[in-house]
Amino acid sequence: SSGSKDKSILNRDLREKSQFISRYQGHKQEICGLKWSFDDQYLASGGNDNKLMVWSKGNASRPSEPLHKFSSHKAAVKAIAWSPHQSGLLASGGGTADRCIKFWNTKVGVEVNSIDTGF
Repeated sequence: SSGSKDKSILNRDLREKSQFISRYQGHKQEICGLKWSFDDQYLASGGNDNKLMVWSKGNASRPSEPLHKFSSHKAAVKAIAWSPHQSGLLASGGGTADRCIKFWNTKVGVEVNSIDTGF
């Protein structure tokens, strides 16, 4: 998967002849972070629009719609990590105007904690 300045995320499979197998669009600015969950079912994307989005690989009825849109960061979301120990737990970090690490329960779509790093 790759994200770009054109605000889209392209998912590729090198075994396929087509250039990409699916496209996710939802960010209003450049994509600056991507991370697949450990089970390869969910893709988290961060953008310069201060949004964190979670996309479901198995969402066949609405493949281009994000499963969740989180908008509480106050700067670009560049750092994204899925917990290897707890399914559905996602951490994200905002830029210098935000300074927060936020934790999300993606199973129900809620923020569970926010830590101001002070930097």
